[in-house]
Amino acid sequence: MRLAKFIITAAIFLAIIGHSQNVFSWGLFNLFSGGPFTPEGLESVMNFDPDKDILYLPRIGNKNIFESMDDLSICRNPEVRKYIYIYLTRGREYCIRSIERSHIYGGIINEIFAKNGDIPDEIALLPLLESGFNPNAVSRSKAVGLWQFVGNTSRPLGLRTDKWIDERRDIEKSTEAAIRHLRNLHRIFNSWELALTAYNGGAGHVARAIKKSGTRDLQELIARGALSKESSEYLHRYIALVLIYKNQRLFDIYDEIAVPEIPRTENYMVKYPVNINRVSELAGTPKKVIETYNPELNRSAIPPYAKDYSLRLPAEAKDRLKSREEDLYRERVTNVRTHRIRSGECLSAIARLYNVNTVRIIRFNAIRDPDSLKAGDILYIPF
Repeated sequence: MRLAKFIITAAIFLAIIGHSQNVFSWGLFNLFSGGPFTPEGLESVMNFDPDKDILYLPRIGNKNIFESMDDLSICRNPEVRKYIYIYLTRGREYCIRSIERSHIYGGIINEIFAKNGDIPDEIALLPLLESGFNPNAVSRSKAVGLWQFVGNTSRPLGLRTDKWIDERRDIEKSTEAAIRHLRNLHRIFNSWELALTAYNGGAGHVARAIKKSGTRDLQELIARGALSKESSEYLHRYIALVLIYKNQRLFDIYDEIAVPEIPRTENYMVKYPVNINRVSELAGTPKKVIETYNPELNRSAIPPYAKDYSLRLPAEAKDRLKSREEDLYRERVTNVRTHRIRSGECLSAIARLYNVNTVRIIRFNAIRDPDSLKAGDILYIPF
């Protein structure tokens, strides 16, 4: 009887293993639990032997990085385990906040990726590493936005930057630009490992490393010191964050993540320059929400040169605004100037300076109390 039960249990276990390669000992995940960062903990992670210390972990073999991430065989790479440990210990707060912010913009980004089937879906999570899904992030090298573009990369990709907008922070346009950039890098190197590394270090840096070392194998390039420290770490850091993101319960981080309430958003075409305060008032939605979904705006006004400007709003707010377009465009504006209030200036004097009706300035700027204006405030003067 005992032998029969053992055979049945073994058969069930083998059937499960055959069905899914993700089944293996909890020992792998236990490796990353248990408190703050310590040198001893990192050493244990790096010295972990999947063939001895747990029951089963698939081999990487000839899989690409996305296949090996999917079945977790990439965890055989000690550098990947190292960064999983780092992001779950001293980088835990960054990891949690990044995942929380990903819920705000992830749906918009995923819709764009769904239209670009040649780009692996997992790359939609690259902002976890680049910016922590913060569109207002600015790096030490002055890279900006979710996808962290510097000026000399963003301009050829068609992203506009001026005093009114910075499209490196535009959720849709920056994502589309990142896809074009990554597609071109993949075309150059014919490898997502190298393309992602080049996204960080530049195509020239990776090409020179390949020429100098005589190999296109990323792990060999790293081992030979052909890449900068940051570029050498980049892919492993990215993989670690994606694995944590996709296995939040298994890595015991799920309960610490506060998922924000996300409204369904749609694009509303603004026909003429308007002030965001006025949009907020008529749409019945907080200005902060408008700024969250339109972080490319440098000022509280639609760029005066823009025609049919696409503004992303909660769907209900869009419907309310659409029903009140007559109020929104009561006085059509073709140009806007900015004026910083100086000490001693009053609203009527500013209106005379620009030969503009005071009421028009009040309405365009959605000013509730003209007496509350103070030196240093910015006014938008409509023409």
